[in-house]
Amino acid sequence: MSERKIVSLIFCLCIGVQTYGQQDLPLFEVSDMLYQGAFRLPAGDYGNSNLNYAEGPIEYNSTNHSLFIVGHSHQQAIAEFSIPDLVDGTLDQLNFGTNLQPFVSTLGAAACGNTQNIDRVGGMKMVSGRLLVNGYQYYDAGGSVTHTTLAIEDPSDLTNSAVQGYFELAGGAGHTSGWISEIPQVWQGLLGGTHISGQSSGIPIISRTSVGPSAFAFSPAEALSDCEDPGIPTVRLLDFSLDEPLASDLYNSTGENDIWTHLSRATYGLIVPGTRTYLTVGFSGGHQSGVCYKCTQDNGNLCGGYCAPEAADYAQYYWLWDLNDLLAVKNGQMESYDVRPYDYGPWSTAFDSGSRAIGGGAFDEENGILYLSIQRADTGQGTYANPPVIVAYQIANPTCVSCCESQVFLSTPDVFSGMSIYSQDYIKSDAVLDNVQNVGWTVSEYLELLPEFEIKLGSDLTVEIGPCPE
Repeated sequence: MSERKIVSLIFCLCIGVQTYGQQDLPLFEVSDMLYQGAFRLPAGDYGNSNLNYAEGPIEYNSTNHSLFIVGHSHQQAIAEFSIPDLVDGTLDQLNFGTNLQPFVSTLGAAACGNTQNIDRVGGMKMVSGRLLVNGYQYYDAGGSVTHTTLAIEDPSDLTNSAVQGYFELAGGAGHTSGWISEIPQVWQGLLGGTHISGQSSGIPIISRTSVGPSAFAFSPAEALSDCEDPGIPTVRLLDFSLDEPLASDLYNSTGENDIWTHLSRATYGLIVPGTRTYLTVGFSGGHQSGVCYKCTQDNGNLCGGYCAPEAADYAQYYWLWDLNDLLAVKNGQMESYDVRPYDYGPWSTAFDSGSRAIGGGAFDEENGILYLSIQRADTGQGTYANPPVIVAYQIANPTCVSCCESQVFLSTPDVFSGMSIYSQDYIKSDAVLDNVQNVGWTVSEYLELLPEFEIKLGSDLTVEIGPCPE
């Protein structure tokens, strides 16, 4: 056995191990997003739908290196397409993904029934082999809908899979029925869940929505099983309302509102691994010409609702949030509607369309790749064809995929006596380890480990990490 390295620290051990590190992680900048390329999707029919006029929710499937994607807005059906080699080029240079499973409508297939007429998919996430699907009613005039979530038990067989639900994410359906993303391991204990669900205004009936991007922590492993008890507890981290919006001048009548208007919508959010940033993306408008209602734009188009007087006054948009602010909300030190992004603004992806909209996102945790669907960006497949283009960005370091698991023994005469946990020899992590000198660690964190060493924390706690087998 190789010689062990010993680290001695002054450490506070009372009823648990003190947390260090996460709150000092760096903030992410939009310039850190490294474009990897894009791919196209075919516009033809597969099953009961196609990708024309698709609104954009997607989810990454690591099993097949593929995407689940919601098709035409009328059917709201889900299909699976392969991810081809990415190409940094023009539209006609991009590779096509191929259909792996045809479109299947699942919103009406829930075992508990679709009694609240959920008719839109807000987001999807693979969790423990199941595909969670968030849904909402497009026009909930009374704001009475509470259902948000169903679970496709076997996403490898969309056509025949059982579908559990509907379930109810606490916090209000107009605030929790959109995207779902995983919380990095080091933040789960602090934020109170394993996943985040969010939603925003930009859908009809603004009074029922979060008027700004939201974030609710929850743990799906603890729910999604009982029609008689459909409630899923959440922790409110970021949330707004019509009374307490992200920006008060939603019509931008002053011409000074550059953050959120009646034309803004967030369509995806995630915590960027290795940072303390909650990244939300979507689209916005009216920041130059203001917002009007059922007016005629400068190109002669008669609007059916809110729109910008100048038809070109729309943009893909991002909003970046400091997790220390969200943690302050969770700890009762700040109101959820008082949080403001530390950075935000227009942001152009490699592909765009007249809608200038990011329709949804999905994150490949293993490779650190963020996929975004760009609504109606492919106009090269026919007069009425307009499927999304999928763009990809590297936003985090890849996870080591050949890592072994090592058992970690905790021995102390105190509260940790007899406890054992598991860590990994090396993972992409928000590890707190600086040249084996400054170590901060909790039982809910992963460490970036050297091959076999021992950490002595004061006189009460010893952490012994064994080597990976040959």
